[in-house]
Amino acid sequence: MYPYYLRKYVFVSLGGYWPIGYTYSRYYWYGCHPYYWYGYYPIAREVQTDTYNYYTYNYYYTGDGVATSESYPVTDGIEPVDHTTFADIREKLAQQEAQGPDEATLADAFFEEAVNAFEAGDYAIAIEKFAEANRLAPDDMVLPFAYTQALFANGQYAEAAAALRMALADVSPKKDGVFYPRGLYADDDALFEQIDGLNKQVELYGFDTDLQLLLGYHLLGIGELDAALYPLQQAKLDSKNIKAATVLIDLLQRIKSENDEAEKKDI
Repeated sequence: MYPYYLRKYVFVSLGGYWPIGYTYSRYYWYGCHPYYWYGYYPIAREVQTDTYNYYTYNYYYTGDGVATSESYPVTDGIEPVDHTTFADIREKLAQQEAQGPDEATLADAFFEEAVNAFEAGDYAIAIEKFAEANRLAPDDMVLPFAYTQALFANGQYAEAAAALRMALADVSPKKDGVFYPRGLYADDDALFEQIDGLNKQVELYGFDTDLQLLLGYHLLGIGELDAALYPLQQAKLDSKNIKAATVLIDLLQRIKSENDEAEKKDI
């Protein structure tokens, strides 16, 4: 959450894009993420109202959408972004905050049940619940990635690869985004253990381009860009995976290019 960018995002947008028009209840509220993804914990500010007080990480707008005049605390030597920047983005976020989420639907209920089941390690239940949510909200571009992750976590690699191909079939990374459901796990150890298991399968069955596609996607998802390139190139050799692999390779190259540009600016 601006200005600190630290929340428990169930989904990580690999290309930095999120459908800003998505006001579904299932994507609106998140708790604090338990991981040190950014190396520090933000300090919440207290907001006092006539009826109750609450805490928020939003330092640049009040609950009424009015710009705050408060100073931002520095945490671990990291200063928040100047609130005078990104005015257009702040305006959109303020509008969303004022509007609030849509009323919860049955798809939202299935999504919440799926997330809870996944975090508890009940992957088979999570698969069923995500599938129901996806069936009820077929236009949602994000849900298929959660369904893919549940299949992968349950060891159903072929089904997960098929679901990933479908999720990427009509995706424009610069418009719709490519998502990685990292925050579904209670801790990263479970995710890394599952990726290690997939990597062992790739070592045994390197000819299986579905396994290569999955491995490339997961390595990309956890930020291992250099390691992700080879399996994606292998997956691209198969006609059924060429579209999905090409989308991920293009995204990977763009991320690397942006990272290189950022490093040059820091020098």
